[in-house]
Amino acid sequence: MDYRSLIFSIILSALISTSSVAQDALDIASGYEANGDHEAALAAYSLLLEDISSENGEYSMALLDPLMGVSRSYIAVGSPELAQESLRRAQHITHRNEGVYSPKQFEIIELIIRLALISNDPLEADKQQHFLFFLGTHNFENLDVLPVYIKYSEWFMETGQYRRAQKILQEAISLIMEMGEQYDLRALELLQRMAKTRRLQGLCCGEKSLEKVLEIIKDNDSVAGDLRSDAYAELADAYTLRGKTSEAARLYLLAWQASNDGTDQEPKMIVMSKRLNAARRQHKKSYRIERDAFTGYTQLRPMSLDENLVADYQAPQLFLVPLDNNAYDIKIKDAIHSSNTLEKTEKMIGTPFQFVLRQLQYILPRSFRDEANLAVVSIGLDFTVTEKGTIRDVEFTRSNAPVKLNRLMKEVIKKARFRPALVDGHPVSTQNVTLTQSFAPNYPR
Repeated sequence: MDYRSLIFSIILSALISTSSVAQDALDIASGYEANGDHEAALAAYSLLLEDISSENGEYSMALLDPLMGVSRSYIAVGSPELAQESLRRAQHITHRNEGVYSPKQFEIIELIIRLALISNDPLEADKQQHFLFFLGTHNFENLDVLPVYIKYSEWFMETGQYRRAQKILQEAISLIMEMGEQYDLRALELLQRMAKTRRLQGLCCGEKSLEKVLEIIKDNDSVAGDLRSDAYAELADAYTLRGKTSEAARLYLLAWQASNDGTDQEPKMIVMSKRLNAARRQHKKSYRIERDAFTGYTQLRPMSLDENLVADYQAPQLFLVPLDNNAYDIKIKDAIHSSNTLEKTEKMIGTPFQFVLRQLQYILPRSFRDEANLAVVSIGLDFTVTEKGTIRDVEFTRSNAPVKLNRLMKEVIKKARFRPALVDGHPVSTQNVTLTQSFAPNYPR
């Protein structure tokens, strides 16, 4: 503890002992945390915990806020084990006072999830996400529960669990239908997520869900211009991926008109996933060794397409353009055929294009396979986005990557699709579009 923390501890101790204004003490501790002085914050929160425990007991609900502050501060100073200890204590207090369904646990569980990701335990994070969903569905009724479904689906979408995302989204849409709200505007986001999930899964192109979005907005005159614009643009993106350029152009114009701002728009990458080396893979059969859980015997089992796409000892088989706010470098497999936990997850790498890390390492020279060395690799690209959303005239502006990685990026950018630039609402070709591909890891938010 430095001298500032020591002085603060003396002052805070006097404050607590002479006034019982715990909220003032909490505000002081929170102020230290907000200013990034986490050592002082820890000292302040710890003194507050001691005071509340002595006055109100070890299971007082008043302990929750300082326990959360301690947990956040421990995370900030790189002590996840101590943060976990405080979180478990906070959760035990909520269970003891309000039961296992207590809504006071929401922030606690979100921090436990963050800690699991920091500790490289995505399966524990996945388990806690399931409990968070369980908790949400027990604390909200009717359509008030929809944000819980959306948040759960977002986790699945960002961690590659696309079938589970579709299932949750479909359940949420069914809830709306059961309430007799067929044209409820809250269905818009759900349907748009359904379309993006299909594209992330590599299934083209989500038009059915997005056409349903148009039915809803046509039936509702009160839809805001930005929502209407997004609906037209999302369906136009789906038609762009399908190659239906005239239909896409008509919808891009409607989107531009609905936005009411009259500004031109730059090209924008479309969320999607795409397979690579398709011709070679069609003639390839792969097998995996699997041990029977009951007999202990091993056998060769043909790998599914999904397993093939992320299997080891091969060049990258797919690339991914994730959601804009995606912050996870992990894929948790939808279908698990093995009891080996290591095979239930895959580490992903790259921004804005993501790849399976182990496949990327397969094509790299040994010196680049280390993640720390890969993190400093940067590839600058310059290209033209046509009015159809396709890519041509690809050039490298800079690169410190090995030849095979440059070659891969050239193939990837040519297979990517963009929402074309719009001038007066009409798609136009745009030269000298630039993009920088990096391979530094994302850190859990």
